[in-house]
Amino acid sequence: MTNDEITKLVTYELGLQDNTAFSEASFVATWIYNGTLDLLSRARPVVRCINLNVNAGTDQYTLDHKILTLVDVESGARPRAARAADVTAYSFVLVRSDVLLVRPTPSEDGSVQVWAVLRPQKMVNPTDDLGTEAFGAIPDEFQDAVVTYALWKGSRYADDQSGQQGELYRIQYEGADGRSGRLGQIKTLVNKRGTASLARTRVDLAAQAPSGYFSG
Repeated sequence: MTNDEITKLVTYELGLQDNTAFSEASFVATWIYNGTLDLLSRARPVVRCINLNVNAGTDQYTLDHKILTLVDVESGARPRAARAADVTAYSFVLVRSDVLLVRPTPSEDGSVQVWAVLRPQKMVNPTDDLGTEAFGAIPDEFQDAVVTYALWKGSRYADDQSGQQGELYRIQYEGADGRSGRLGQIKTLVNKRGTASLARTRVDLAAQAPSGYFSG
């Protein structure tokens, strides 16, 4: 769906104004973008493999702002490693949301590969599309969730009685418990798409966030 299509759906559904005298389109744009971020980070329908540079003697790295969340991490075998014994078996600990610990501490400069959800650009032009890479690459069948999120926030803003100030749309989006609804359906569909075995390494969650620097 294009930016223009979603904006019109939300604006007309909630009876918001979009004219030269007064326009609420900028609010709609914010709700659409926040909905995109929420869907990508919570349901993880789109992931990309990226390389994170590591430095010899450094085990703490602050993740770049472009990374919304990590899905999985595995060690990147260097091209020169011909035997399994030559490949360093890294383990990783994700501290809070933005600090990654690499174990053992790298002994040389190199890189590790991570599967991550990347932060998309905000749609600005009418023809910008949620399905394109720059704006999230969200599959067509999941884009309705972004519309529902925007209706939820817009209904609350407009004090919409028919939507119970957004509560009806919220339940449609994330369920009464915050873990079901359309979001839960998408999570289930995403998980059913793949049958791959678990990765060799995993991301663990630590309790405290030390300082560090991400070099990528």
